[in-house]
Amino acid sequence: MFDLTKFSLQDMSEIGDALQQLELKAKNIDQLSSMMVQYFFENLIDKRTGEKSCILVRFFMTYPYLSLDAELRQLVDTMSHGQPVPQEMKCLVLLATAGVKPEWNSTAHSKGHRVLPLQSEDMLKKNIMVHQFIDQMGMGISNVLNPDPKLASELEGRIFNVYHVPDALGSPYIPAQEEFVVPYGIKSAMGFGGMLPTGNLFALLIFSKTKIPRNTAALFRSIALNVRMAVLPFVSEKIFVIDKEEITEEERLRSLIATQTSLLELYKKTTAEHVRQLECVWCNVVKLIRKITKKAWLYASLISLSVFFLFIHQQTHNEFSLHLAAIPLEILLGALLIEKILERSKKEEQSKRLMYFRSYLFRSRLRNIFLSNLEALKFPVITISKIKNASLEELKQMRKDIGHMEYKSLESMETVIMEYVPAYHAFYNFMEWTIIHDIDLGFENMIYILHFIEEVKLFKHNNPDIPFIAEAQKQRALMKKVKKVLAEGMFKFMDFLIELKEKQPVLFYELLADYEELPKFNQLMHERRNTH
Repeated sequence: MFDLTKFSLQDMSEIGDALQQLELKAKNIDQLSSMMVQYFFENLIDKRTGEKSCILVRFFMTYPYLSLDAELRQLVDTMSHGQPVPQEMKCLVLLATAGVKPEWNSTAHSKGHRVLPLQSEDMLKKNIMVHQFIDQMGMGISNVLNPDPKLASELEGRIFNVYHVPDALGSPYIPAQEEFVVPYGIKSAMGFGGMLPTGNLFALLIFSKTKIPRNTAALFRSIALNVRMAVLPFVSEKIFVIDKEEITEEERLRSLIATQTSLLELYKKTTAEHVRQLECVWCNVVKLIRKITKKAWLYASLISLSVFFLFIHQQTHNEFSLHLAAIPLEILLGALLIEKILERSKKEEQSKRLMYFRSYLFRSRLRNIFLSNLEALKFPVITISKIKNASLEELKQMRKDIGHMEYKSLESMETVIMEYVPAYHAFYNFMEWTIIHDIDLGFENMIYILHFIEEVKLFKHNNPDIPFIAEAQKQRALMKKVKKVLAEGMFKFMDFLIELKEKQPVLFYELLADYEELPKFNQLMHERRNTH
């Protein structure tokens, strides 16, 4: 039994194991979906009352109109009001349901939710809850209405968000307020799902009379992957086209591996976040205790001394003892003030050191990256001379324009990418430096760049004559990564220049002077090599 208000990592893991067992017991998708909704309905409880948390649990999956049975096709025809129905049109079909009312335990008795035609986005918007579910999950309406086989592996490998309505009462995303939410005391709704390699969307919805916290909903992202693994063996027919093409065993295995990898990554990330939170809380408590106990004797002594002189004053009415009582308090106040000044001074010194260290990296080990990036840009047109003569506002506008940057050609992008490879150790050293000095400055971003460089190095090792950008063109996700790394690099470059312009203008001009000299130096070295 699992309490949604106190949902834990262990609960998440146990549900995942249980879903795996259900997969082994089921003979088909109908049995499996029925077992899953029944499992959630029976096992999610409010431990304070011992009652079930769920009012209703439902499982849906998309299918093309052509693959529906005669009864479901007739329902879709009725909803279309005599309009011709495209044979490939996707429909959201209710496969299983479990709830507190007898009629909620049979799909045949469902009114209005047994099948939903997904003919167009405008039609889908009429069912605001389903539209919001797809939108909040981050799937993309077009990917559900018209699944693209070219994007199937990318979508199927993604970890989608969880649909979460923390406060169901009065929410526009659950329209049946008077008929459903109010009479049955629905407090929250939650849904999760994903895409299968066949193009099917699956979705499991939970309506609870127990309020579902946001951190509980986040943990159900992992359970969505467990459901995908359980469902995968029972789907085989692709829904991209009308002619019935089945997925191969190789595709199924690849999908299973991708799902397991995603599950492992999500589990590690979730575990790390929880550990980090606990460590953070504990460290803060320990630091506070140390800080207080370390100076407690001083504070206690000064206050005690002040109280002693106040007692003397009360007994003798001597005005001088009143002045003496004020001295310890003044010392205490001064000590606290000096401590704050020293802390601020330490932070300022640390910030200054960081700025000079970054200046060293930008002026030497990373400058080829930024110079090649500036040279490769078609828009915005930014030169070192233009940066040098720009006002602070003009620099900020350049930084803003980078959000819409375009490159002259794929070859120019390849030049920038290859400049990242020799800069690997510069990024790694910077990451180490921030860790040693306990500075939170884009640690995750550094990891992302280092991983990207490793990918480039591995590809070039195996394919020395093929441009990396050519491979990125074939893989949408990889091209997205390339653009992110290159864009982030320019953002960091402009952010640092703006910071220097504001705080260290001398350093700003020194850095740009180095950048102006480098192309001339490179050209000179190139001419000397050719001469010899």
